[in-house]
Amino acid sequence: MRDVYVEDFESELFTAAFKKYFCEICTSSRNWDMLFRQMNAEKDTTKAIMRLDGNTMVGFIMFCEIELQCIFFAEKFGYIRELWVDRSYRRTGHASHLMHLAEQYFLDRKIPQMALKAVPNSEEFYRRQGYSVSEVIVSESNAIFTKKI
Repeated sequence: MRDVYVEDFESELFTAAFKKYFCEICTSSRNWDMLFRQMNAEKDTTKAIMRLDGNTMVGFIMFCEIELQCIFFAEKFGYIRELWVDRSYRRTGHASHLMHLAEQYFLDRKIPQMALKAVPNSEEFYRRQGYSVSEVIVSESNAIFTKKI
């Protein structure tokens, strides 16, 4: 197994995995080419790591830095945008490994707080990773989980 930072969101390996992920969550894009070009345009702020088994995509994680602010404070968070592992590799620790890589990325940048929006069927996984439902950050659609790292 090897972990590789995504340098090109339009690469065949990444686009195939991302389309598979979108299919699994019952989402589609009207214009895939435009979506991946936009992702490339944001690669200075949005990072991604692919986990590979030879030339086979095991999974990926996408993450970015966000800042929550109001008149009294500003807090930086590492934000997990997307996490996906191919069905044939699930329940073998790959998602946990990818989460750890993203957390380490932010720790290296002195950002010790993480946040993510969890869909209902993933909430237990995030709890096992040490995340809990945020009492401060609220979303109307899915629970926001946070963690101090």
